[in-house]
Amino acid sequence: MQKMREAPPAIRLPRMIVPQSSAMLTRWLFENPWPLAIALGVAAALLLVRWLSDRRRPLLVGGGAAAALALAALLTGNLVTTPGEHAAAVVRQLVEHAERAETDAAVALFADGAVLNYGRRENPGTAIEDIRRALSALEGRHRIESNRIRRLEAVTLDGTTGEVELSCSTTTSSSSGAVPTDWIVRVRLVDGAWRIDRLTFERLFMNPPSPGVWR
Repeated sequence: MQKMREAPPAIRLPRMIVPQSSAMLTRWLFENPWPLAIALGVAAALLLVRWLSDRRRPLLVGGGAAAALALAALLTGNLVTTPGEHAAAVVRQLVEHAERAETDAAVALFADGAVLNYGRRENPGTAIEDIRRALSALEGRHRIESNRIRRLEAVTLDGTTGEVELSCSTTTSSSSGAVPTDWIVRVRLVDGAWRIDRLTFERLFMNPPSPGVWR
């Protein structure tokens, strides 16, 4: 059966790392500059339209400045890749490897000290070998036949940490239909590479899962 995969948006190249800054600046300029750019573009258009009928210099200057700021916002958002955006890119790689049952490639996305939590991130976590065993289950009776990403929302926690809330609808060879799951994935910059250091399996069919789910 052909896999169903949500078309991923363009991932910006990691040209620079965002230092610790305000959450609002990160979210509305670095990660999503379009609302600000559109607002500035509308302001520029209104000022320039008024200038056409009024011909007052301040209107022309203000319109030009607003247009320049709109372009600057888009350029800044395109040049900067935030920890949240790095985290989103890593999570998309993880999903693709899981769909293809590529255990070794998937495990390589995790930090050596990564942990897997069930239900809540505050619950005791299991170590990297348990993560490998869970991923290995996708090579056998739990092989993924189709998968759809229902939600992928990334946030920047600090200058070296991003977190992703992921929801999928997955059909496996052992299921009788699509299975909804929810995950929280924390990604950190470790030795120059972005790696998953905490994976929380939050919900399975809207209920907290147990470690025995992979059997």
